[in-house]
Amino acid sequence: MNDLVRKMEGIVGSENLLYSQEGFLDFAVDGKAPKLIVHPSSPDEISGILHIANEEGYSICPWSRGTKIGIGNIPKSMDIVLSMSRFTHIIEHDRANLTVTVESGVTLSDLQKALKDKGQFLPIDPMFSSMCSVGGIISSNSNGPRRLRYGSVRDLLIGMKAVLPTGEKIKAGGKVVKNVAGYDMCKLFVGSFGTLGVITEATFKLHPLPELEKTVLVSFDRSAQAFELVSSILGSMIFPSSMDVLNPSALEVLSSNLGIVFRENSLCLAVRLEGFRESVEREIGEIQSMGRCNVGILEGIKQNEFWMALSDFSNLSKSNLRFKASIPISAAFDAFKSFDESSANLGFKINLVSHVGSGIIYGFLRTEDMDKLIKFIDQSNSYMAKSEGHFVVESAPVGVKEKINVWGYLPGGVNIMRTLKEKFDPKGIMNPGRLL
Repeated sequence: MNDLVRKMEGIVGSENLLYSQEGFLDFAVDGKAPKLIVHPSSPDEISGILHIANEEGYSICPWSRGTKIGIGNIPKSMDIVLSMSRFTHIIEHDRANLTVTVESGVTLSDLQKALKDKGQFLPIDPMFSSMCSVGGIISSNSNGPRRLRYGSVRDLLIGMKAVLPTGEKIKAGGKVVKNVAGYDMCKLFVGSFGTLGVITEATFKLHPLPELEKTVLVSFDRSAQAFELVSSILGSMIFPSSMDVLNPSALEVLSSNLGIVFRENSLCLAVRLEGFRESVEREIGEIQSMGRCNVGILEGIKQNEFWMALSDFSNLSKSNLRFKASIPISAAFDAFKSFDESSANLGFKINLVSHVGSGIIYGFLRTEDMDKLIKFIDQSNSYMAKSEGHFVVESAPVGVKEKINVWGYLPGGVNIMRTLKEKFDPKGIMNPGRLL
């Protein structure tokens, strides 16, 4: 590897390279620690790094903020971490056309601060919103509660630049919203988990900041009541930006961290409303008449703290297993109930947070009994397969990952995915084993 180090120094300089024969434990993923960390500053430098790694067969792990780095199967190898820490520039904000182009290492929080001064925002609010980077969000296809109104990362991403494993630089999409020429390569990189190349730049379409934003909290004694109100809202003229259902144990976590008092053993439906003042106030009144009791309103700092706590829930709950279930909206109630009952039968608490209007359920649990965790995962996978849903383990102890496939039952297009991976990365250097 000494020869490799010299070649990398020739590209990024010795001051932007770290080497350790023992490996860097701070960058370890599931027990695999890289020996080399490089900090390029341009697409040309990334191109040179990937070209050498591809020629000599060294595996590459793109790394920005690391908030999504644990998602996926245990890597087969992890020789080099390619850090995006120097890709932190906002390249262009076209306020008139509601677009922004940024380097992939820009954090979402820094981008939102810059856009707020111009009266606009990027309506993406994934897990760990305060820390994650643009590149990590795209690579992991991370969406949050606001997906209900504004769409997913795939909908908001309109252009990008990337470097392929061979060192070839490519461009996809553009800087205008109505960009329809050719194949939409942007979509291919969304959710690729760094297995097809390194994203260097991204262009998003933006939205104006709403005139007013408020969150309605409605508490219930039974989960069926919460999901009935969700159905009523979805069938009405109310247009929420987010709707989340939280089970009692999840509310306990929020109560201890936010100081918001919820009724004991209650569930909560949180409905975020955004838009013109008149429409928001009208929608609040309609929800209050539907919910009929136990309704609270959050706004300003309290509201921001509430949604940020949900974004950071994995850390707040101190869980050692986190999963994401995707299911048809009509089946969300039954799945929510199934996860609660399955964990109770196995003897541990589960925190459930459902982006219910999008058919997404996140589960957070903690137990040192690895056999019970694996049993819960097997039961959940089986249930979701029968319900035409999908179950993904996003975070788990290595001992659990060794015995499962974190992606659950693989989709029907897996052979196409493997073919694409082989075409883009024939030597398999990009995050080998993590996705396929």
